[in-house]
Amino acid sequence: MWGDSVRSVLACCRAPRAREGRAMKNARHRLPTGLLETLSARREAEDPGMLTMPEPAASGQRRGAFKPSDRLTGLLLGCAIGDALGMPVEGVENDEILRAIHRLGGIRDYLAPQPHVLRSLRRLRPGCWTDDTQLTLAITRSLVRERGVDHDAVASAHVHAFENFELRGWDATTKQSCRRLAQGTPRTRSGKLGGAANAVAAKIAPIAAVSHLRGEDRASLLDHCCAVSVMTHHDPRSAVGAYLVGLLVQDALDAPRRWEPEADRYESLMEEAAWAESELAGTIGTTDEPISQHLSELSDALDSDADELAELSHGATHHAWASIPFIIALLASRPWEFEGGVLATVNAGGDTDTNGAIVGSILGAACGARRIPRRFVDKLEEAEMIRELGHEFAVSVDFS
Repeated sequence: MWGDSVRSVLACCRAPRAREGRAMKNARHRLPTGLLETLSARREAEDPGMLTMPEPAASGQRRGAFKPSDRLTGLLLGCAIGDALGMPVEGVENDEILRAIHRLGGIRDYLAPQPHVLRSLRRLRPGCWTDDTQLTLAITRSLVRERGVDHDAVASAHVHAFENFELRGWDATTKQSCRRLAQGTPRTRSGKLGGAANAVAAKIAPIAAVSHLRGEDRASLLDHCCAVSVMTHHDPRSAVGAYLVGLLVQDALDAPRRWEPEADRYESLMEEAAWAESELAGTIGTTDEPISQHLSELSDALDSDADELAELSHGATHHAWASIPFIIALLASRPWEFEGGVLATVNAGGDTDTNGAIVGSILGAACGARRIPRRFVDKLEEAEMIRELGHEFAVSVDFS
């Protein structure tokens, strides 16, 4: 049963392309030469039926006044803040979430867990974060230790978190997959088939940042997203959702201290989704409910508010094909400051903590840590630890 599946999984876990001129001797995730040649030929073949991958921005267009420590710390703090703001209603049915938000007069600050929240979250205090931040920080620590993206180290980080952390809101798919990893199952076979959730998108931001800052191309980002996805969620929609969020993180790192979407960015992200889906076709599972289709369905609703976008996005639930189009449409709809964007996200209902973590990562990377409202940072769990990790993260990224 697993023979063909493993070969197909390996097809999306190849070593990322190094920056032009950089030797591949440092690559830590190699595949057999024959397989790499086959994959390379597939990408380079001139096939009129295949979608062309959009060209990445030139590296000279990137940094300007970019301060890596401030932006990367903003990314991590933003993830934790969005997660903590959405935590009080995590796991509650969407109708009840919206009733609770209405009863509270809207989520404007950190709150205690509300009735019917997931059992593993009920003892948390306001300002505490959940699995999305736990795994984002665990992955970041692996990037710091390895001074780059090592997929085996990322898998080990999942196991360490599973075995040593309080499991705050961990979904069954992630727990089962981490248990398999801990028992020695290869990371290419540990994920649940058909796990089309947004969990991978929530933790991909630090990997997307490293890939961007080291000048890797978009194909390399998709490779990373596939490799991380199949560890826990063996489904193309999970990988494509993470890829699209990764692109938004990279956009944010290039942003001039504020999130201002380009006029045609939504359309180009639809094209990116379709390209990624074509790349993964027949490799890691079903393509039912493709994200590109759901993005297309929302394309005429970009002037809607967050609540309307969530309703049109099947409730912005944990499914990648519901959550990710909601987030992309929300961010494409207008410029956002950090506070307004994150609060609009969590008050729209759905998968509040994960959606909040994703949008928080993106807007935090755009504005930097210094522009995140102090009231959110001061009451955030382990804020100083996250700041220190953000600094270590920036130091570990090789800009040479």
